[in-house]
Amino acid sequence: MKISHPNAYWNGQPPENVFLVTDDMGAQISSGYVVYQYYPHLYPDRPVNIFFQAEGERSGQYMLFGALIARARQLRDQNPGEQARIYTCVDPKNQALIDFYAHSGMNCSEREIAMRLAIPEGQVQVPAGCSTELTPLYMPEQQMAFLDRMQRNDVSQVDATFLVQLMRTEHFHAVGLFSAGQLAGEILVAGNGPQAELVAFYISQPFRRRGLGTAMCRWALWTLSLEGVQVAGARFVTRSLPQKALCKALGASETATTAVFPQLFM
Repeated sequence: MKISHPNAYWNGQPPENVFLVTDDMGAQISSGYVVYQYYPHLYPDRPVNIFFQAEGERSGQYMLFGALIARARQLRDQNPGEQARIYTCVDPKNQALIDFYAHSGMNCSEREIAMRLAIPEGQVQVPAGCSTELTPLYMPEQQMAFLDRMQRNDVSQVDATFLVQLMRTEHFHAVGLFSAGQLAGEILVAGNGPQAELVAFYISQPFRRRGLGTAMCRWALWTLSLEGVQVAGARFVTRSLPQKALCKALGASETATTAVFPQLFM
């Protein structure tokens, strides 16, 4: 077997971050890539997060895994003053792959959990001095600007394709929270019929630690209830302290494990 880089960008990733494994006949059997991420708010204990994705035949698994981890360590060494982790995402039903990463020395205890959120029974208002406005998303440039603001505030799970899909749902809302006339944060909810999901939200750095995130989420849940939503959900990762605190504040209860995150700490 042989491992190499592609000659050009591959699925949006630079060649040096992509690895291709071929067999003795030159046929590609595995591929993978790494992505450097910096999330100081979401993971204050380890702000440097290096994600890797690997797929393909089991015969090339060990070679590919070794190359990805080596490249991840190189990226991590570019910022030696910060604590870091290297991680990937696995379907919780794929026990064989989880076992492979566990046997390779990775910690497989972190999960993404689907939660059911408690819908407020009475009217909920935004905090004094704050107001809400719909985020305009009519034009592609407005959608890209919205996604850019999300990404700059550690929200990366929503891309342009997913956003368009969400916009077609019955209970779609993208709403900005303003404090003294300044954009403090935004929230995105979507769903159909009696069910909806809190997809994403952020509070920008100058407005954090004031309870605005919890207040905005409660207001959004109350707004959904006015449209007939009876079940509201969200997904949270178990290692994020801010997300744990939000779950508690919103009276959330766990319903299922939706992903496993094997990881190495550095």
